[in-house]
Amino acid sequence: MLPLLDTQVRLVLLNHVAVRLAEAKPDELHAAGIANEQVARLRQLSALDLNRLATMRDLTIGVSFDAAGLTAGLRTVSLVNEAKALEAYFIRHGASWQMMSALFKIRRKVTLRRRRDCGAWRPSGRFPLPDTALRERIYRAWHAIEEPNLRVRYYRLHQAFPNLSIAVLEAVAREFEDEP
Repeated sequence: MLPLLDTQVRLVLLNHVAVRLAEAKPDELHAAGIANEQVARLRQLSALDLNRLATMRDLTIGVSFDAAGLTAGLRTVSLVNEAKALEAYFIRHGASWQMMSALFKIRRKVTLRRRRDCGAWRPSGRFPLPDTALRERIYRAWHAIEEPNLRVRYYRLHQAFPNLSIAVLEAVAREFEDEP
């Protein structure tokens, strides 16, 4: 258990406990180490009395974490940050709004605004594709990437061809995929 020493945090927690445990079942109270009569007395305290109680160092107030839940939460945060970083990368490197919609579920207007905000302007309309030899190299690289996640696959393809926009790489990959 991690002891909490900040008086304001302790006060907020005491207030929360007083309210939360008023509706708790007896077994929950027992598991928290609080007797029924203690909850009743906590609920009767004024704000000033709760503040006094929070300042008393004899009362240990601490936090404990569910290790499995914390691990899952940290992993989720990491995955969300990774997705946001990829999203920003794709916008900065010229992904089409259609691709952003398909891969990241971002609407067209949001994509255009984010592109404008980060200075990744690109002209509207069709863009010229590279020559045939380069298109074939791009497609061979695309085909060689053994990654089921399309976001990662396009990211790796762009890493191999950083001078081209992601929209161009997407168009080349689709061109070859559409051929019989």
